[in-house]
Amino acid sequence: MNDSGIYTIEMLNRVYAMKSNTAYQAEISGTTATSDFFDRVGDLLTTAKDWELKLAKSSKPFTIAGVDIKDVVAQNFSATASAMSSYGVKIGDAQLTGLKNEYNYSKLMRTPIVDLQNDIAVILGLITANKTPLADYKIDVAYTTNLTTLAAKLESVAKLPQDVIKQHALDMKQWESHLKIIKKFFDKEMDPFMEIYKVTMVVLYMAYIAARKVRHHHLKRKPKVVDPETTTGILELMVLFKASLDPAVGANYVVTALGISGTTDEDAETYDDGIKPGTYHGKISMDGYKDIEFDFTIEAGKTTSLQFLLEVADVAPSGTPGS
Repeated sequence: MNDSGIYTIEMLNRVYAMKSNTAYQAEISGTTATSDFFDRVGDLLTTAKDWELKLAKSSKPFTIAGVDIKDVVAQNFSATASAMSSYGVKIGDAQLTGLKNEYNYSKLMRTPIVDLQNDIAVILGLITANKTPLADYKIDVAYTTNLTTLAAKLESVAKLPQDVIKQHALDMKQWESHLKIIKKFFDKEMDPFMEIYKVTMVVLYMAYIAARKVRHHHLKRKPKVVDPETTTGILELMVLFKASLDPAVGANYVVTALGISGTTDEDAETYDDGIKPGTYHGKISMDGYKDIEFDFTIEAGKTTSLQFLLEVADVAPSGTPGS
């Protein structure tokens, strides 16, 4: 699954989580249209997770098998190449002599499987050309038969079975179709509807757009798979001008206890990870606007996402952005 899929599922998770947030629960469950929208997000999320699991399983067993056989092949053929190089030194054959360095274990393990097949074919060819003297170096008929068997096993896992490839392609088409359904749902239905909360409940609207904007984060950072044993959390802030709801780009923030400080980016957002669980105090400031002080709690393996509105200070310079 590519970045787009990863972020779509994360976005669905974040939007659906709003339904159980005590700050918005009454409004969401108490408004028929809003409740229906969030229920539909839940349905889209369930289907997306099913596809995520199915796509993740598709080729994993074959990948593991490939790594296992590659290790055995590398061990056997590197030892064989070393013994053959010894014979090469004896007879003054430069090609045989160079096998020890050219086909050592480390190099064979780093070689892609398709290229590795070519390498072992070279070694087997040289064994055939020198089979009589190499038998005295323990590379006899039985030993060579074992090498040939290993080569055949490597070939069998070099490619996924055609039925698996075809099924994976079909699964990807259906997943991409589901992504289009999700995009259409938000772009054509839910996003336009949630605009009403700019007027009736701005804190809910802010939380919603913050949850939705995760789909754009690939422009700023790569997705991270959450380790179930992780011991730290993430803090994300979004700051808007109250008068216009435009992004407050360049607003300052600081969490003294954590030694964290910075400014909001081009989307008026911040991102800090690796934070130990606990409750902390932060401050947001910007010239011409009232300071915002806030407390927040970090939980291990979770993202704490907070949104704020900057109000113009009682005495502000003329022409201040967002005033």
